[in-house]
Amino acid sequence: METEIPVFVERDPDTIMAECTAKLEELLERTLQPAQVEQLMLQFIVYREVLLVNRFNAGMSQMLYQFSKAPVLDYIAALVAVERLPPATAGCTIKFSLDDEHGEYGPTIIPAGTRVATSDGAVIFSVPDDIIIESDVLEVEVDVEAEEAGKSGNGYQPGMVNKILDPLAFVLTVENINTTGGGSDEETDEQLRERIRLSPSQYSTAGSRASYEYHARSANPTIIDISVTSPTPGTVVIVPLIETGAPPEEVLADIENVCSAENVRPLTDTVEVKSPMEKEYEIVVWLTLYEGADAVTVKAAVLASLTKFAEEKRRKLGKDIIRSHIAQLCRIADVYDVAVNTPAENIIVNADEFSNCTKIEVNIMGYNNG
Repeated sequence: METEIPVFVERDPDTIMAECTAKLEELLERTLQPAQVEQLMLQFIVYREVLLVNRFNAGMSQMLYQFSKAPVLDYIAALVAVERLPPATAGCTIKFSLDDEHGEYGPTIIPAGTRVATSDGAVIFSVPDDIIIESDVLEVEVDVEAEEAGKSGNGYQPGMVNKILDPLAFVLTVENINTTGGGSDEETDEQLRERIRLSPSQYSTAGSRASYEYHARSANPTIIDISVTSPTPGTVVIVPLIETGAPPEEVLADIENVCSAENVRPLTDTVEVKSPMEKEYEIVVWLTLYEGADAVTVKAAVLASLTKFAEEKRRKLGKDIIRSHIAQLCRIADVYDVAVNTPAENIIVNADEFSNCTKIEVNIMGYNNG
């Protein structure tokens, strides 16, 4: 549920008009009539006052992090030692296959900066450091990063990063052996607000849940939800969720590096970062409508409501799917009754799981006079 924006100065235009009219009549010592020019002047004055009040309310709401937007939100974040996360670069592991005679004159080097591109040429990755290859090695795996930050470099399946832009005489082929991932755009206002809310926990020296959540969210801007649990004493399990579901290895590594740092992790804690488990389900409902209802309109409205419900659940870890909630969403105007066919029972989603609705079906069972 969205938080309602507070009203700091509540001024109704009709109230302002009545006050201004009364004051002017007092000064003029006569009653103003609707068609007089003074009324036109008063309407202009009231209009300007309402504009000023609205601007004041909007400006004051910008002082609250819950409603603020960039760049003011960034200034508020700075007060609690939080900075907006910059775009992150996508990465993957590239396999270079070499000619069997490459080491005829000793070890070979793949120099830093060697570039490889996706098959469509849209994203370019580069080797960060010199790679020394011994004479008897014919294949080498190298971690590379995209030259430009952003989520556009994500999602290229194995074998799709296969163009070498800086040819080397001894390299026969190149290809990625895992899916590219870890790239993200700049942190959104919504994500920054959540980290501002958690920011007091960053100073915890006891390894609180909120502290781990704050630092984990700070590791990569692609993260939209975090689960922090301790299944056994001394072990902290962190499970992140990103827009597309389970995060790539690059994001898991970012979180582990941040949360395992000596100034974050209590000495007795062992940090483990794991991918969330996906729990698939379907929604199938049957509606009975009132006589005369437009089935097409009702079906479209229910489908939109259920789609929004499924998407909100998918963006959170550990959110159960409750049949009565699904039925409630279907009970809009012109719906007489609802039967939830699927899921057959409530779906319990654990803290390290996220739900993913693979199908939504809305059927019309019939009509009833009510």
